[in-house]
Amino acid sequence: MLSLKELIPALTKDFTQGITRVDKHIYIQPKKEHKYTFIWMHGLEDVPDSFLAGFNNQELNPFDNQTTKVILLCAPVRPLTKNKGEMMTSWYDIMIPNWKQFWGIKSDKELWGVDQAIESRNFIWNLIDQEPIPKKNIFIGGFSQGCCMSLLAGLGYKESLGGILGNSGYLFPFTEINNKTPIQILHGEEDEVIPYEFAEKSIQPLFKLQIKIELIKLKGIEHAMMMDNFQLMKKFITNCLS
Repeated sequence: MLSLKELIPALTKDFTQGITRVDKHIYIQPKKEHKYTFIWMHGLEDVPDSFLAGFNNQELNPFDNQTTKVILLCAPVRPLTKNKGEMMTSWYDIMIPNWKQFWGIKSDKELWGVDQAIESRNFIWNLIDQEPIPKKNIFIGGFSQGCCMSLLAGLGYKESLGGILGNSGYLFPFTEINNKTPIQILHGEEDEVIPYEFAEKSIQPLFKLQIKIELIKLKGIEHAMMMDNFQLMKKFITNCLS
């Protein structure tokens, strides 16, 4: 099975039309009327360009590119404590290499840069506020760190959004729940970076709430975005809009 990055050479076309770049963020404008917005966040040490071919391709994009604005956000470059201060794109700091072993033992701030995550969340909230469409037509999602941020920002927002599409991430214990935005979480069964069982455990509090949530285990998949992710996201979005 091919990953998104392996598919890019075959899918790449002239992407200049309808695309703007602002402060390293990528905006793909709808070809016709702007009815929906999809905000996407990449993972650790990545860039939004990694997902441009997928979300700007009619076959892969889970949204209708005729009516949907896609915003591919770029994380700040910051020192990562667990990597001895190495500079890289990151939505928040990770304090120790073996942070997963100390979940529920050490405090949140001993595991992650909580203040940085909140700062990133507030930036996303501001972006949502600026969109000139009903909030129920705004979707948010991401991969790995981006998944964590989509849950933090999406669930904590002051009103429900159209949906949250998380891939290969987890729910922060300090996530505020302020709405009932429907959630889809896709996670590879063979993920060694963020094990499926770990992600599953982290989202258990959500099942106790009256929130529509689906957790899908992707058989044989590691820590990666695959064709299945895009197809399942499209199915989820279709259900949300029906």
